[in-house]
Amino acid sequence: MEHAVEDETCHVLDQRYCVERRVYNEGTLQKQLHKKEKTSLPLAQKIARSCRCSSKKARSVLCSFLPIFTWLPRYPVKEYLLGDIISGISTGVMQLPQGLAYALLAAVPPVFGLYSSFYPVFLYTFFGTSRHISIGTFAVISLMIGGVAVREAPDEMFANTYTNSTNNTDLENSARDDMRVKVAVAVTLLSGIIQSLIAVFENITKTNIAALVVGLICMVLLLSGKEINDRLKKKLPVPIPMEIIVVVIGTGASAGMNLSKTYGVDVVGHIPKGLRPPQVPDISLIPAVFVDAIAIALVGFSMTISMAKIFALKHGYKVDGNQELIALGICNSAGSFFQTFAITCSMSRSLVQEGTGGKTQVAGTLSSIMVFLVIVAIGYLFEPLPQAVLAAIVMVNLKGMFKQFQDITRFWRTSKIELAIWIVAFLSSVFLGLDYGLLTSITFAMITIVYRTQSPQYRILGQISGTDIYCDIEEYEEVKECPGIKIFQANASLYFANSDLYINALKKKTGVDPCAVLAARKKAQKRHRKELKNLHEQKKTAVLKVTNYTENSVKHEVMNDELPLNGKFSAATQDSSPDELERFMEPVTNIHTIILDCSPVNFVDSVGVKALNSIIREYEEIGVSVYISGCNGSVVENLARLHFFDKAACRDLLFPSTHDAVLFSQLKGLSASQTPVDVV
Repeated sequence: MEHAVEDETCHVLDQRYCVERRVYNEGTLQKQLHKKEKTSLPLAQKIARSCRCSSKKARSVLCSFLPIFTWLPRYPVKEYLLGDIISGISTGVMQLPQGLAYALLAAVPPVFGLYSSFYPVFLYTFFGTSRHISIGTFAVISLMIGGVAVREAPDEMFANTYTNSTNNTDLENSARDDMRVKVAVAVTLLSGIIQSLIAVFENITKTNIAALVVGLICMVLLLSGKEINDRLKKKLPVPIPMEIIVVVIGTGASAGMNLSKTYGVDVVGHIPKGLRPPQVPDISLIPAVFVDAIAIALVGFSMTISMAKIFALKHGYKVDGNQELIALGICNSAGSFFQTFAITCSMSRSLVQEGTGGKTQVAGTLSSIMVFLVIVAIGYLFEPLPQAVLAAIVMVNLKGMFKQFQDITRFWRTSKIELAIWIVAFLSSVFLGLDYGLLTSITFAMITIVYRTQSPQYRILGQISGTDIYCDIEEYEEVKECPGIKIFQANASLYFANSDLYINALKKKTGVDPCAVLAARKKAQKRHRKELKNLHEQKKTAVLKVTNYTENSVKHEVMNDELPLNGKFSAATQDSSPDELERFMEPVTNIHTIILDCSPVNFVDSVGVKALNSIIREYEEIGVSVYISGCNGSVVENLARLHFFDKAACRDLLFPSTHDAVLFSQLKGLSASQTPVDVV
């Protein structure tokens, strides 16, 4: 099969084509083309049309806002249902322990992680456009929220609370939990972000050895399970759910050995049964977490849309970025009234959901139903679960993030600029926090864009013999320059930031500097006038020595020789031979045409147009023609709008292709020199 495809490809590539047409420039091309008439409606009609409603338009608006109505009515039950059920169960098995674990990162009781694994996942089924991503809690977002919660509701806030109560500890813990939940909900409402990592290292001396052992054992089991899943993923129908297995084992061991009382191991504790009633988030906390909210919104959306586009490209459908933003906003905003914290796409669960045969968000709905059953029925079974088990799940799931350090070597080999962005983003996030770190990294990335536009690649193109293809002469041996013609290309737009660099690179690459040529001509003219003056002095001396002439004839000859030298056309110069004039009037270069290949140019601003006019004018002064080729439609419109074509002749300087410009230059050079020129 492969050989057949290769043979067919070779056969196609062996085909030849021949096109016979006249050489076009912009002026002659526009004479043959007729623009379509575009009629614009009056503003009142536009408003009336946009406000007009029909059943088709209403259906379109409804489906765009609730994408579930586009795929659910056509859901192929026989083809998709089994895969969605298996995928939903597999994802739900992962969702449960991760929801409990990531709640710890968010510094809220574990039950709120279950809430965050139910409400947003269920809502995304109605509003999301991706069929494969798994929405819910995620380590990075949870860590951000945890930093805000610890900052805004520290333990010291509750140290002197309820001192007269008979059950101080329980009330203090309850108040702390409630306050942290309020903070987390407020952050979720605005999707805020901050990190507080220092507290982890400050409390390292208080490590509980039993909890450490439990955590290490769980990490070993989880890493072993992931390794097995990776190596046998083609043979296993579904991945081994090591996370739920570790949770079950850890819960059983903790309950059987009474780790909480015997060794002081922290456990999940009381999990309320059922769902909490809706509650309005604490609006007074919004000013304190506003900056954090902006960063969480950006991070959460960027992660979601990235994974959604990856799966959409793989499975051949489209995702709507705007609708994804709306879906996340609804999931977070509506979920905050049910005490959830900010959610985004989970990479690990999304891969499981897609890898186990999930076709639609029916799988996500099934996984949320599994979490719902735990909340309303069997949540109490997980109360003895050691928090060290959940911490181990978090650490192992962060393994993929730590692997991103391997990108450093890859970027070092492929793109130094992307490596710089990676390092700046990492260091600024660590030392400045995720809010200012995100702002710093975005600013730096924008600076690199400006840098790239100011340092493009400049090339001189040559022709592949017998074709209309032009390539970099420094790259290929078969590419040869056209005699007397320089084709210059820059892979960047021409605007105020790089117009001077463009002109300088043009002069350097072509080897033709109009200023230097003019200076050389003036120097040659000055030298020639000096030579003529010396010759004049010699002739004057010779005339005065002649004695056989009368006085009048001598005076007459002296007067003729003493006429003033006015520039290059003095009386003495007029007596010079044509060869003498050509010696200082001819160009110092054999280039008669420069073609600016603008095919990579996306736009030109007013400064860029001035630069083009300057280039054309300067090279005209030394007898070198400048043509522009390959401009796309938008660039031509820019030139017209910026009055580049005010002079009718300027339109004739534009050519639709580089080959048109080359042929025109060769024919023009042939007619001017009357010497044979090969035209291909």
